[in-house]
Amino acid sequence: MDKATPGASRDNTEEMDVEKDLTNKFLSGEMSFAEYSSEWCDGEDEEDTEEFKRNDGDVAQSVQLIEKSNFRRRRRTRLSPALMGLMGEANLRFARGDIEMAERMCHEIIKQLPTAAEPYQTLAQIYEHDIEKSLQFSLLAAHLSSSDAEHWWRLAGLCKQINDVKQEMICYSQAVKSEPQNLEAHMKRLDYLTKLEENKYPVNTLNITRVKCYHKIVVSLPSSEGEIIMKYAKMAATMYHSTSETEKAVEVMAAAYKKCPSLFTLEDINILLELLILQKQYQACIDIFVSNIGVEIEAEIQTVKNSNGEIEEHTNYLNCVIPENMAVDLKSKLLVCFIHLGAFTLVKNLLNDFLGSDVEKAGDLYMDIEEAFSSVGHYEMAIKLLEPLVTNTNFDLGAVWLKYAECLQKLGREDDAIQAYYKVLKHVPQHPDACRKLFTILKMRGDIGEALKILQQDYKYVVSASLLYEQCQILKNQNNLFKYLEVGEALFSRDLTKFRNQEELKIACRTKGTVDLIYSFRTMRGESTYHEEDIQFEEESFRLTNQQEYEFFKELLKIACDNKLYCTMQRLTFYAMITKGLHFCRQAVEFYCFQACFLNRDYSNALRFIKEFSTKYPGPRTYNLLSFVINSLDENTHGKFLSRLFLKDYNIVKHMFLGNNFLISGRYLVALKYFLEYHEQCREPLSALLIAVTILAMAAQRTVDKHHNLILQGMSYFLTYKQLRKCDQEAYYNIGRAYQMLSINNLAIEYYERALACGPITTCDKHGQIDLTKETAYNLYVLYKDQAPEIARRYIMNYLVI
Repeated sequence: MDKATPGASRDNTEEMDVEKDLTNKFLSGEMSFAEYSSEWCDGEDEEDTEEFKRNDGDVAQSVQLIEKSNFRRRRRTRLSPALMGLMGEANLRFARGDIEMAERMCHEIIKQLPTAAEPYQTLAQIYEHDIEKSLQFSLLAAHLSSSDAEHWWRLAGLCKQINDVKQEMICYSQAVKSEPQNLEAHMKRLDYLTKLEENKYPVNTLNITRVKCYHKIVVSLPSSEGEIIMKYAKMAATMYHSTSETEKAVEVMAAAYKKCPSLFTLEDINILLELLILQKQYQACIDIFVSNIGVEIEAEIQTVKNSNGEIEEHTNYLNCVIPENMAVDLKSKLLVCFIHLGAFTLVKNLLNDFLGSDVEKAGDLYMDIEEAFSSVGHYEMAIKLLEPLVTNTNFDLGAVWLKYAECLQKLGREDDAIQAYYKVLKHVPQHPDACRKLFTILKMRGDIGEALKILQQDYKYVVSASLLYEQCQILKNQNNLFKYLEVGEALFSRDLTKFRNQEELKIACRTKGTVDLIYSFRTMRGESTYHEEDIQFEEESFRLTNQQEYEFFKELLKIACDNKLYCTMQRLTFYAMITKGLHFCRQAVEFYCFQACFLNRDYSNALRFIKEFSTKYPGPRTYNLLSFVINSLDENTHGKFLSRLFLKDYNIVKHMFLGNNFLISGRYLVALKYFLEYHEQCREPLSALLIAVTILAMAAQRTVDKHHNLILQGMSYFLTYKQLRKCDQEAYYNIGRAYQMLSINNLAIEYYERALACGPITTCDKHGQIDLTKETAYNLYVLYKDQAPEIARRYIMNYLVI
């Protein structure tokens, strides 16, 4: 008997520990049986295919590998003599009808050795009256023992009775593993999969797919089943190719080729060669050409030193003879292989033969060979294949002209390359690669104006984000800030959408990552998901980091602000609200949004943000901004918000806010109440002025009695205001306004004259003198113009002429 290696023993021990841990978790109720089965069987199909891929031997070796694999997975945990005796006693008690004692004995054995199959088999018989529990014990016993395929079929039938689809599929897969060379087992599993698909069952939730079943058939069946192997190999390769799993497609076709190469037709060989070329297995392709197509190749092995100084073998191809009737597509593939293998002495002869092919029929093959030449840097050879194509009307395509232009550029023929790139843009007006490369050539020639025109994209069509970013960098370097702002805004709107209404803006203000929510909102309303003005971008891997995107956003915002483009500024900030990359600086973005709305005089949207700021950051600056925004709005429905704002953190400023709100809305008595409460505590000139204005507004109402008393009270508060303000020009001006409103013109003129005699209110470094002289003179002009036009004219000439 061969001794087991230490590594193998260690692997077996680890595997047994995993099995024991899984079994204990199931018995203790930590996982359901479905989870237990999934953990047990997860990935076994993939392991099988990997083993066959690594196996380079014949069918006999494959059979041995299957047997070893099954032995490794299905090894039994043997009971010790003591436990064997206890197991026999349990079976005897069960046969005599002492079911309770038999069950207790089985559980005792499981407690000592959870991975032994015998106690689970007995428990399955004990619970025959409970089909679900009996099935679980039977499945557990089958997992832990070397069950044959028939046993798994029987268990699959029991699973079907309780409609356990997932476990039934696991049973079919286990049956296939028990007898991998049994075609009937594979077909039963495929039939069951077909039934599930017909019944619309979500088969993607199972640990098996149709293409895996096909792959398993190919790697499991012996070479005597060649026709079946070929059938399913083609089906699997087609499915893998459709999902871009080229490596898997190569695996399954290579496995079929090793088992039955004689059954490969020219079409099958062509498919295999194409897949091998995609995987860059050029030497394997050469072997197939020699063994199956009749190509004769003379070569020698040379030993050379590589760049690291190591000796390695290198194949030097000396001569090649191809069959006379060899298909042109096979010739092209042989050429591609020799190009990548560096056999250019053979390539020249084969290329001359290939160039005699009809361009109309073999144009795609011309492109394949050209790509091979270009990939190894032989552009002078590649151009020979492109020239016949660009002169052919059937291949007057953008892709062909792009390859041609790139070759010309590599060969240094810049004038011809420029014309070729213009041809590309004629066919595909916004091709990003062509625009980028043509821009590079024009820029190197110093033609910056024309180069920038090339980068300009029409936003009505699909645009490239990477090209927009490059255009931004060039415009920034050229200091073309307005164009930079336009292109930058277009780039910044990637993966975003424009707001259609205020409801969508509310969603953006309340939540993060709102693009998907806005799309869902539109769908719910029966609207088109995308805004008609949204720019459509190509699918690209181009991305800015979160920090880069934030800096880019601030840069665009600064340009818009400096140039007073407040509408653009507001659009940018709204974009930023729903940009996922700017979630880390959400608070800053919200403040930028408020500033943009404020500067753009969109006070209704500014109010959304300043309300939140006043709650989070209470203080004089916030309250001043809140007051300004509220007073700039037409509606006055903010009383409840203001009451809530100062409810928790009482602040005397509350009376000023509420008083102003009620004063503007015409509720003078309530406003007066709040102003008086504030004035009692603060004794400020502003509160005295507001009380005076409120009382005079009440006096002007027809429904109020004792107008004269109200006027006297109002004017007394004006005098209080004058004493507290200690600024004669402003105080006299406001008192004059009050008398003018009351039509007491003689007193109004007196106070206006006093205001004119006073100096300016103050001087500011930023705004200069703050002076009410012009306003006062104009009011005097209004008072005199009807009765004394000469005096009115004197005021205009003295104070209002620039």
